[in-house]
Amino acid sequence: MDNQRPATLSESLWRHASALRYDALPARVVEKIKDLALDTLGVALGSASLDFGVATRALVRSWESSGGASVVGEPRRVPAHAAALVNGVLAHGQDFDDTHTESVTHPSACIVPSALAVAESRGASGRDAILAMAAGFEAMIRLALPARNQFHLHGFHTTSIAGTFAAAIIASKLHGMNDFSATNAIGVAGSFTSGLLECVPAGAGSKRLHAGWAAMGGIMAADFADRGLTGPATVFEGRLGVFNSFVRGETIAIAEILDGYGDDWTLLDTRPKLYPCCHYLQSFIDCARRLRDEHGVMPADVAEIRCRVAEGSVNMICTPWASKQAPGDAYEAKFSLPFAVAIALHDGRAGTSEFTLDNARRPEIAALMARATFQVDPGFSVKDMPGDVEIVLANGRTERCVQERVRGDRSAPISRAELLDKFHDNLRATPFADRADAIAAAVLDLDAQRDLDALGALLRGGE
Repeated sequence: MDNQRPATLSESLWRHASALRYDALPARVVEKIKDLALDTLGVALGSASLDFGVATRALVRSWESSGGASVVGEPRRVPAHAAALVNGVLAHGQDFDDTHTESVTHPSACIVPSALAVAESRGASGRDAILAMAAGFEAMIRLALPARNQFHLHGFHTTSIAGTFAAAIIASKLHGMNDFSATNAIGVAGSFTSGLLECVPAGAGSKRLHAGWAAMGGIMAADFADRGLTGPATVFEGRLGVFNSFVRGETIAIAEILDGYGDDWTLLDTRPKLYPCCHYLQSFIDCARRLRDEHGVMPADVAEIRCRVAEGSVNMICTPWASKQAPGDAYEAKFSLPFAVAIALHDGRAGTSEFTLDNARRPEIAALMARATFQVDPGFSVKDMPGDVEIVLANGRTERCVQERVRGDRSAPISRAELLDKFHDNLRATPFADRADAIAAAVLDLDAQRDLDALGALLRGGE
């Protein structure tokens, strides 16, 4: 850094990240990272045999490359960037991965594959991987927070943008890069950010690629910088930088990004999902299930379903409404408010076996979706991902359930026991079922691992 000028945001962010030490991490941070890694790998393992998982694994296999990082379900190790790509796609592809709701990012699907791939390929320890993840989580979340969902509202996937920079910081930290090279890696990463959200209203599956592409892009950025390629130190605040390009015209409080770094651990508010669909739908499913189980609402008696939503969620789960009421495939159903409420209300469940095209086409589910409407509640904050479902019954009686905040942050955590249940459920019908206990034990003991070879071996060759 030039001592004659103020530090840029990328220089300051790297300075904070490079100063982190494992022994200074609070115990609750270490345990949260292990929980998130367990949850992420469970989803990835469960995705390996699904259509998009098989296709992505076949792609990396066709590259016929060799390296030191493991791909879930593949016997041969590949370069770190390739492993991070595939494992990131597997982790995000079911939309069953976690969300930091205030920043509107899916951090773990990018952070965990990046850190595990680079750490394994470099022979780093489990503690090294956890430390790199801590730096990655804080970078990804903090870079997105001051935008207040504006990336999404401008048509860009925040995960793709912020995740690329986080992966570059993870790789730079595990590579032991100096300040100059690491700052260049962050700058180079800016050229790899992507992730248009047109795929959601269009019903296309390319959103599945976003977290993996960010993971790969960040690792590649660090590799390029390590070999002398330079990137702009003003990649964030510059006239043509991230904020002025992706959210042009909006006021971004950049000073917030580093405020409380190392004291207020934003990663603690990352919320795992309990249902395999968009996080905006989680509270609505909880509401629908409570209306059924606690209020006695029977699907046959439903005349109208009225949903109130936060304005910032409309483009993901409500529009175009006609398409949301008739999802064209199982992936579209994961972003459909009427389907999520209808299936939870009718079947009382909303797991991986419920989010299918066959269920979306069931006459009784289609009938409930046709009775659903939505309106924006100006009192709702999108960062809380609230749910509000009111049922008008055929006899004129109404029942309503409101959930103001989705569970999973530090004030209302999802327990490790619940995450283990989800992990084992994800693996139950896969070739990994017989090693589920061993994988879980290795992840939850990550801080005691001298290297990641044993965990990698458990993740490979599941078929």
